[in-house]
Amino acid sequence: MKKSLLLIFCSILSVIITAQTVNNATIKTTVKGDKFDGEIIWYLKGDKVAFDMQFTHEGKTYSSRFIPDKSKGLFHILTNSGESRIYSTADAKSIEATPGFDPVILSVEPASDALISGINCKKVIVKTAGTITECFIDPSINVNYTSYETFFRSDYALLAMKELKMNGFPIAIKTTDLEGKVITEVMTTNIQQNSVTDNHFAIGKEYKTIEELNKAAEQKK
Repeated sequence: MKKSLLLIFCSILSVIITAQTVNNATIKTTVKGDKFDGEIIWYLKGDKVAFDMQFTHEGKTYSSRFIPDKSKGLFHILTNSGESRIYSTADAKSIEATPGFDPVILSVEPASDALISGINCKKVIVKTAGTITECFIDPSINVNYTSYETFFRSDYALLAMKELKMNGFPIAIKTTDLEGKVITEVMTTNIQQNSVTDNHFAIGKEYKTIEELNKAAEQKK
């Protein structure tokens, strides 16, 4: 009888542990800083990562999806501008670090338990010569985020996770200078599970390179 109860308990425990692991999620974040102020939406599915970002350039508003391709070492970039659907790529190694980012980490404090927005996280503090960054990592999000280091080299959270050999995904990051002035702040506003499909990482046929769009425009003349 006791053995049967133990088996039932282990079975229930296994289900609970499985339910706590997130393999598929859409994560909406707000970003505030000197260089960017807006929203970034992340799409995570297994080991796949992509994100949407809106920005304004020369009076026009653009919405782009960035899809890291680890096998080729480049970003696939899908940009919407009015009726135009533009496809481009960028070599991950050619992307410059964010201005003010210091890649020389002086210390990474061991992870401690924390609760933020009702989510159980691991809090990590990263210090450089001129900044202090608080990172809140959700370990239940099952993505190998540190494997994308080449693409996100200005991410203190990723560097800390690599140093501590942590899995998960950062849901909040706050970087200040040594006097406490906020440089950048990222905060998750919503997490929706089981909302991502392979289409989030696909390059639709409607997306064309600038060369293809220019050629099509010439043919219409």
